[in-house]
Amino acid sequence: MLKRLFYKKRRFYDDDFDWDNYTSDSYARRLKGDIESKYDTKVDLSQAEIDFAAGVVRLQGANMHPNHKLLLDATAYLQPTSVHEVGCGGGDHVANINRLFPEYAVSGGDRGLTQLQLAAVRHPELKGKLGLQDITMPYSSHWPKVDLIYSQAVIMHIHTAASHLVALSNMFHCSKKHVLLVENTQCHNFVEDIMALHSGGHLPWQNMQLHIFERYETRGILASNQTLDLPVLTSDMQLREGIKLSQRRLKRANDDSARGLYGFEI
Repeated sequence: MLKRLFYKKRRFYDDDFDWDNYTSDSYARRLKGDIESKYDTKVDLSQAEIDFAAGVVRLQGANMHPNHKLLLDATAYLQPTSVHEVGCGGGDHVANINRLFPEYAVSGGDRGLTQLQLAAVRHPELKGKLGLQDITMPYSSHWPKVDLIYSQAVIMHIHTAASHLVALSNMFHCSKKHVLLVENTQCHNFVEDIMALHSGGHLPWQNMQLHIFERYETRGILASNQTLDLPVLTSDMQLREGIKLSQRRLKRANDDSARGLYGFEI
């Protein structure tokens, strides 16, 4: 109880995981217990009907997690020629996109070498497509530059100093057209933070529009410098509509946002 009270009063937080000790074994156990016990993590082209006009991937004989299906739908809708995943872990999403959209150049990065080693075992066909990448480091010109960059349950776990803001900025610098975030929308004020980064000159795009990409009762944040026929996203409140709110998470999100110092003011 005392630890919980102390946690609520803190202004600075650590990341949800100790990344150096987040081994392939611990990640594999989470995959098996939380995901693979309920959902399919692999889909083949024979199980999918891709409707590019509607932006939908209809699956037959595969029960995938809603977040994972949303990623496939977004890829079909946006039709990027290149796709990169931040925090690719065991490589399942990269592998699925690689199988369903073989004409697209795919890649994935993760800061954990053991995660990439797990991905190599699970998906040997991804050899040469995955690499070490810490998205909270200063931007590197060696990172892939793609039409679509996305994260799935990654940025929501980053809370050290202003690291999540650095990560968001880096994702935009890696993208030529679209940034997709499939995250817990209470863990950060994603809309507020992205808008502040843009107005402060931390993003490379001159024009940016935020949209809600919603499928299977799951909401993704889709930023684009292209014209898209999707609902416009203007606030975190809009994004969280109908969701049971956690005051603990919202407080941490507000504290994280408050550490941002944007632009250059005299």
